[in-house]
Amino acid sequence: MMLALAIQAALGLAALSPPEGPWRGVLDLAGGPLRFALQIERSNGMRGQLCNGAKCQPIGVRLEGDSLVLDIADYAATITAALRADSLTGAYRNVGNRGPRTIPFRASRGRWPVTRPPKTLLGRWDATYLNDWGTSPRVFEFDDQPLGLQGTIISNTGDYGRFWGIADPDSFAMGHFDGSFVYLLTGRLEGDTLRGIFHAGLQTQTPWKAVRSTGEPHLKSSTEITQADTANPFRFAFRDLEGRLVRSEDPRFKGKVVLVDIFGSWCPTCHEAAPDLVRLYRRYHGRGLEIVGLAYEVSGDTAVDARLVRRFRDKFGIPYPLLLAGINETDAAAQTLPQLQGFTSFPTTVFLGRDGKVRRIHAGFYSHVAGAEYTRQVGEYEREIQKLLNEKRKQ
Repeated sequence: MMLALAIQAALGLAALSPPEGPWRGVLDLAGGPLRFALQIERSNGMRGQLCNGAKCQPIGVRLEGDSLVLDIADYAATITAALRADSLTGAYRNVGNRGPRTIPFRASRGRWPVTRPPKTLLGRWDATYLNDWGTSPRVFEFDDQPLGLQGTIISNTGDYGRFWGIADPDSFAMGHFDGSFVYLLTGRLEGDTLRGIFHAGLQTQTPWKAVRSTGEPHLKSSTEITQADTANPFRFAFRDLEGRLVRSEDPRFKGKVVLVDIFGSWCPTCHEAAPDLVRLYRRYHGRGLEIVGLAYEVSGDTAVDARLVRRFRDKFGIPYPLLLAGINETDAAAQTLPQLQGFTSFPTTVFLGRDGKVRRIHAGFYSHVAGAEYTRQVGEYEREIQKLLNEKRKQ
């Protein structure tokens, strides 16, 4: 028996330690570590959670030989790592919203320590990203929560999800990883100014600076980003998940108020928007509201894209048609919808009156993380739908 165990150990085949329990996860980006938490448990098989602070999402867990595989199926992503007694080492892979990518991953057993952010960091900051092509506005929000520093980034077209991280008296690092978005915000407090780097994916780094918000508007309204031809009815013609051609001229849309949801299954913000769209459909469909989703996916392979969009549909119980419209590169997507000008954001919601003409365009979506912005946005959606439903169709 001792000899057999020695041979197993020499061959690296010794019994694996059970993976259950909390893990401190890290993606090693070019600009530093992006920290997040994992929780693995065994209940009718293994399952897990991926957490950014207090916000967690379910993931699949399975063993393959001496490796642990974490499936983030909503985004066709995996983390595959060699399992040792107290460590995981491997890589995160997914198709990405701009093509395949791989990022080094590691984890150790246990929970991340809680660090209290300094009070001088907390609150709302007006930030400016300093790009090679110019500047763009953001708003940062920092909170002291039971798990330590949490917050978000808000842009003209929505929020970046829940961030979590660590802080000391004059610097901080907080990240967001959900299987699709890979974001890290690092910065340093210099008097009344914050300066730092926004990291996206493995390599991209954008410098920024921020000052405390004064309450004056810093971002554009989401209805000012994308414009449209409003003189003519809005046209679309794409195939649904069963291959049937669906057109804007079809009888189901004639004389109806229509919301056109331009989305992608790869887009976490689109996942945040879907429950509200389903709720609006169920509430107002009987009064004449229709919704149609135009999916712009990553692969360009109809079979692959249809499978991911079906998963998206089934996850949210979406009762309205979802159409395969193209790939998710914004310029290519814009070419399929020539009546839009300045299309930049997934999702984008186009409101059509009973005459089929564009009445409003909302670029992006604010999730619950954005607080007041989310509440205001949902109220605006409801009021616009009610106004359009109350209008009589011109003959």
